[in-house]
Amino acid sequence: MKLLACLLILTGSAGIFSAEAADPYPDQIKPLLRERCYACHGALKQKSGLRLDTVERILDGTTTEELLARISTTDLDERMPPEGEPVTPEQIAAVKKWIAAGTPKIAGEVGDDDPDAHWAFQKIERPLVPKSSFENPIDAFLEAKRVAKNLETQPEAERGILLRRVYIDLTGLPPTLEQLADDRPYEQIVDELLASPQHGERWARHWMDVWRYSDWYGLGAQLRNSQKHLWHWRDWIVESLNEDKGYDQMIHEMMAGDELAPTDPDTLRATGFLARNYFLFNRTTWLDDTIEHTGKAFLGLTLNCAKCHDHKYDPITHEDYYRFRAIFEPHQIRLDPVPGETNFEKNGLPRAFDDHIGAVTFLHKKGDPKNPDEAIKITPGVPVLFSKFESKPEPIDLPPFAWAPGSRESVQKDWLAAAEKKIPVAEKELAAARKKLAEAPPEPEPGSAPAKTDPFSLTDDFSKLNPKIWEVVGDGWKFEDGHAKQTKSTRDTEFLKTKQPIPRNFEARCRYTLTGGATYKSVTFRFDLGDDLKFTNYVYTSGHQAGKVQAAYSRDGNASYPAEGRKTRKFEVGETVEIRFAVRDRLVNVWINDEFSISYE
Repeated sequence: MKLLACLLILTGSAGIFSAEAADPYPDQIKPLLRERCYACHGALKQKSGLRLDTVERILDGTTTEELLARISTTDLDERMPPEGEPVTPEQIAAVKKWIAAGTPKIAGEVGDDDPDAHWAFQKIERPLVPKSSFENPIDAFLEAKRVAKNLETQPEAERGILLRRVYIDLTGLPPTLEQLADDRPYEQIVDELLASPQHGERWARHWMDVWRYSDWYGLGAQLRNSQKHLWHWRDWIVESLNEDKGYDQMIHEMMAGDELAPTDPDTLRATGFLARNYFLFNRTTWLDDTIEHTGKAFLGLTLNCAKCHDHKYDPITHEDYYRFRAIFEPHQIRLDPVPGETNFEKNGLPRAFDDHIGAVTFLHKKGDPKNPDEAIKITPGVPVLFSKFESKPEPIDLPPFAWAPGSRESVQKDWLAAAEKKIPVAEKELAAARKKLAEAPPEPEPGSAPAKTDPFSLTDDFSKLNPKIWEVVGDGWKFEDGHAKQTKSTRDTEFLKTKQPIPRNFEARCRYTLTGGATYKSVTFRFDLGDDLKFTNYVYTSGHQAGKVQAAYSRDGNASYPAEGRKTRKFEVGETVEIRFAVRDRLVNVWINDEFSISYE
């Protein structure tokens, strides 16, 4: 039997129904159903196949006995609506009266329109232009509306005001006195402003807001959000507007420029729209932003409302959201070299590319990425309501340098030129070293006693504080139960410092147990430490999220966490870890539990 399920909450008074009403349905029962039931049994959704927006549909989907029983029961597993306050006795009495009267139908009653029949979801058709004295079709449509509303147009503004308006509207800049005195035809001035570089700059700012342009940000030199050198995308927006590029073409290039024109750097700049959404720490957050703002910018829809459940107002299902996500699942973001520059910190082209063609998308139950529904096969596609517009995907062939940009001839030439520039410097350094060697004192005569040097060595089991070895900074360390324990989660004010200077080249080994900590759960070993702590090199492990082992450094108090000095590894609370790291000049190698992890210079 089909069941009545009503979800929304009505906040009315207990006396909303009148026992004396001849037919309580129009003024009392239908408003109740609309407020409490349509969310699950209306035009957008029909749980259990039941729809309640007309008397005819109510009687087709359930019986009056079932309807009355479900709103009257005190059993929470059976009661409808299942959430919110129960239906009041007065409301139940009105339903009984309506049933006793034979549930009369309302002549000509029409239910709510299906949401997918909304005009915004239909194919665009060019309407006939109304007859008008205006040459511009836009003016003709506006005039027709004014006539229909008995409105009259204002007279044309005087020339000075008109010029000021058009300058500010098209370029964002007020006209100069010379421009205000320009007596050329108005249309000629408009064409000149439309062709000026300032027009693209002025209107690009509007579209950059819609498309969420933002320069990169992170910690030190570490990129965490958006992309470095994203100004390439900004320039593409400005140039596209000044070139009068079609809006449809702009969308194509932003969403698929890497496939439409893989050999054209100018077009590849457009994929900065996708690069903007990059987020270092969480791929789901990254794709959620991509889906949300693609839907808002190009479809005018809040697709993000369907991440956890079916959309409450638009005909977009929970599964639609993940079908749309599957379109973006394979893509990644990178910096491509630009001609004449090999240093990505100075310049590079941020762009999208397909990294994992076979990437699989799972539906996240209630939007939780930790709870994927592997039983549902998600295929890439637009929401079902747009399926009538959807074209069939076709495979394309891309040149090798689309996924291996270093294979470009221009890139190889730049790298070769950069290497050749280093040769004279290296030759000069080699000559200086040879000269220094030649001027060095001769080796000791055979048989003479070699100079004695005591190798540096430091060993401690931390069973108790050894004041000859360690200086305790702050009060965040205690020696008890045969162990050194950190009691305050900070590295800059509470730490152990060796009293002996550490040599430039050394090897260290330490066994520790991670017992907790604040957010990052880090264990840090610093060396080459300046007196003010603003200059230091260090190696640390982190138990935060996916975990990592990281080689990092600080200069003038600014920390840098280079990606090439990082390796992901899970560190669990309670785990005993042995870290070993060896420093040779500028090179540091790190092992975790005798397994090699990173090498960074």
